[in-house]
Amino acid sequence: MATDAPSQHSLRTLLVTLALVLGASSVAAAQDEDEPDPRGGDAEPSVPAQTAYVVAVSTSDELEPVAARVGAAARASLRRIDGVRWQQPDQAYLGYTDFMMQRLSRGRERLEAGRQAYLNLELDQAVELLGGAIDDFDVAAPALEDPQDLGDALLFLGASQTFAGQSRAARRTFERLHVQMPHIQPDPNLFNPDVLQRYEQAAPRGGASAGLTIESEPPGAVAYVDFVPRGRTPVTIDGLMQGVHNVRVTRPGATPFVQQVELRRGASEQVNAFLEDVEATSGLSDAVQALATADVEEMQGGPIAEIAMLLELDTIGLIRVSPGGGGASVQLELFVYDVSTGRRVLRMHGPAPTAPGELESSVQRLVASGLEAAFRPQGQASDTETIPAFQTDVTPPDDGPVDGEPAFYEQWWFWAGAGAAVALGVILTLVLTSGGGDDLGSDPGGQVILEF
Repeated sequence: MATDAPSQHSLRTLLVTLALVLGASSVAAAQDEDEPDPRGGDAEPSVPAQTAYVVAVSTSDELEPVAARVGAAARASLRRIDGVRWQQPDQAYLGYTDFMMQRLSRGRERLEAGRQAYLNLELDQAVELLGGAIDDFDVAAPALEDPQDLGDALLFLGASQTFAGQSRAARRTFERLHVQMPHIQPDPNLFNPDVLQRYEQAAPRGGASAGLTIESEPPGAVAYVDFVPRGRTPVTIDGLMQGVHNVRVTRPGATPFVQQVELRRGASEQVNAFLEDVEATSGLSDAVQALATADVEEMQGGPIAEIAMLLELDTIGLIRVSPGGGGASVQLELFVYDVSTGRRVLRMHGPAPTAPGELESSVQRLVASGLEAAFRPQGQASDTETIPAFQTDVTPPDDGPVDGEPAFYEQWWFWAGAGAAVALGVILTLVLTSGGGDDLGSDPGGQVILEF
């Protein structure tokens, strides 16, 4: 027993050393996790303050409605990038005013307050706030590319009217929701059966049998019915529900046309929209249309430069929408240009599904990752390179690290674990060589064998 004492003492000493090593590794890891990564890490990307905008065009007439959805999704993504000045070019391109933007902001504030009043069962206050929010959204329709806020306001207003005993008013509110935004429905986990029943009872009878023809002067404008792009004017849309529909006709740089149109079952109506270009952006629509057929290698000196000048941009992005594999997908190409040098600094391409929601999600990922890469110094073209080789798919592969996230071998936990493993190996070797290593085992050739 006496001969085993030195080895047991050595083992205890080395185990204490191991504990200290592992403890130091944990403290260092915690400090590294709390301190900002000098390479960026998980922090929000820093974007230099500049004026930027993204436009979308289609290479075929059949894809015009898809290109309009792509443009709206690209603008939604651009608005979420910190450091980018987008509002001035957005107003010039879509044709809305400061007053409309103010009403849009007030409508969102009223929506939030009205939703909270409904949840607090303050029904009279909820009806007043939510009705005011809907009025604000209707006034700001040219700036309201995503109707989700309006749909939520109608949904909570109808629920508030139902609880307040305003049955006829609730029916009219839910009728509008059925006609204009049937994809927005009350959540049974949030609304009680009375609200669900009132919503179902408000559905228009007779099916979708109404029609609408939209013409414009000048022709070739994008026509929206209930916030959904339907194509370029003149266009006829069949299979609409009876009721009041929201019609919006737009062209870049022109004051948009907005009108509420009531359709009767089995009947057709016609809308004639007159669009007047704003003097400061005269020619913008023609320049945007030219991008659909312009040669990729010659765009920066022609329509791209003209659009950038009219919108007073530092950086301009272009997304071209082309046919993909069947009607379920399209091909997207994103080009980003630096206006001061006239150089194309980035090109990305890849497929995207056309299903509602999936297309918008793909476009927003494309724009966010593309502009982040373009704004980085290493993503900019050099003085001698006008066409960089940056190309990638819209959807990053699942088997690689997320863009901007360090690889596993760059993470603190990887190196902390590796250091601990090395320390453990050294300690075990010292234990074995100090005697008393029979408990671990060894072979005649001197190889260490760990038995578990």
